[in-house]
Amino acid sequence: LFHRQDVTYICPNPYSQVSPCTSDYGEKCIMSKSAVSAFRQAVYNEAKTLKIPIVDERAIDRLGINKGSVGGTVDMKYRDGEETKIKTFLAVAKYHHALVIYKDETFFIIANDTIWRLST
Repeated sequence: LFHRQDVTYICPNPYSQVSPCTSDYGEKCIMSKSAVSAFRQAVYNEAKTLKIPIVDERAIDRLGINKGSVGGTVDMKYRDGEETKIKTFLAVAKYHHALVIYKDETFFIIANDTIWRLST
């Protein structure tokens, strides 16, 4: 994750030699700060509608996820206009009666022995 003026570069490959960064498929991994903010706000609004609690850095001082005790990870990538990914992600939280955790521009659900991630 790199910040330059009004653009946030989100790179799935932190060791990429290409600038600005590209994904493994050669697509640009750039979202403006306003787009990232709109994504975050869309998740918060949908969670409020479904009455799903979200825990973030404002609520607690230290937030850590122990990745050693999970059996699997499900990654979901949000692109502009894909509201169904937000709804699907929050449906998982509702189904498992789980909290949604927001940390470092990523939303997490820890359900049973699986970590679900929604990021841009």
